[in-house]
Amino acid sequence: MKFHEKVLVIGTIAGVVFLIWHGKSHSPSRSAATAEVDLTTLPSASRWLAEKQPVRLQKAPQSFASILAALRMKLHQWREACSSGSDDQEDQARLTREMLAMVTDENVAKLAQSLSADEMETPFGVGALHHWMQLDPVQATDWIASRADTTEAQTRAVADDWIAHGAGLQAYIAQLPDMEWKQTFLNDLSAQMSVKDPSAAIKMAQQMNPGPAQTSSLQGAICNWVGTDPQTAWSWMAGVKDPSVREQLVVSAAQSYALTDPAQAAAWLLSEFNSCDDGTVRNAVLNIVKTWVAKDSDGAANWVTQFPDGDAKAAAVAVVSSYWQQTDPAAATAWMQNLSGAPTPAN
Repeated sequence: MKFHEKVLVIGTIAGVVFLIWHGKSHSPSRSAATAEVDLTTLPSASRWLAEKQPVRLQKAPQSFASILAALRMKLHQWREACSSGSDDQEDQARLTREMLAMVTDENVAKLAQSLSADEMETPFGVGALHHWMQLDPVQATDWIASRADTTEAQTRAVADDWIAHGAGLQAYIAQLPDMEWKQTFLNDLSAQMSVKDPSAAIKMAQQMNPGPAQTSSLQGAICNWVGTDPQTAWSWMAGVKDPSVREQLVVSAAQSYALTDPAQAAAWLLSEFNSCDDGTVRNAVLNIVKTWVAKDSDGAANWVTQFPDGDAKAAAVAVVSSYWQQTDPAAATAWMQNLSGAPTPAN
């Protein structure tokens, strides 16, 4: 290489070095690894040299295996914090937040499916499940439904997310095979809906297979429904075709409504049954009397006097008398003496 060519190359290299040094010294917030040079302003030889410089360093993404290993290490730390006592609740919360921060839309499904049954039961496992449900409720629910070790808490969490999600729930239920998990799922959906929308809870419970579990779900919903819309609730109960189920619903609803209006609850109850001596009805009558006598002793006493003679009347009289003797002994004694066939309480 000729002397003047050497000088040119050395000058070019020096120019590049000066530009890089100048950028570093005048841009303290940018490192050499992230400094950018406008290559179009440099001579071709200088541009070639600058292109060989690293413009920006990018951190290599973590592999799934490394993420899972890091999560399991933190899960181990979380368990240790749990076993050490309540003083470490802050550490438990911090570790849970750190673990959930490692969950992304891209890895959540694979992560959840990689967790053991015990790991799924941790706050992290529940949080990952909620993340997956928000992303793909059908896939997440199918996986939960297929597991032999799915817990009631996990099914409730899935039901919660479906109710919040709303769209597509009924279509999803319709395509579920008739299996035990479906019954549990419907029961949890009904229970979660019962307070805010009891009529929707009734519809959900109606999709369950007939039996004690379905009746129990219907009872829970009807007790809430009768508190918000009693006339509609009682009209719906009148249309229940199974007499045994209808009896249990009426009894539950009457006892629940007695807290609001015992007189109306009593009237509804007796309009459905000819006798108060049936075991289920008798218990409901006594529960209503106990509620009523505390609010209106005279009203409860007058209702009881209308009962036909029998075990239910005798038990109801005893309830009223016992309470009334504590609050107004003279009135209670006079009432007892006027009852046909009722014993007069001892002085």
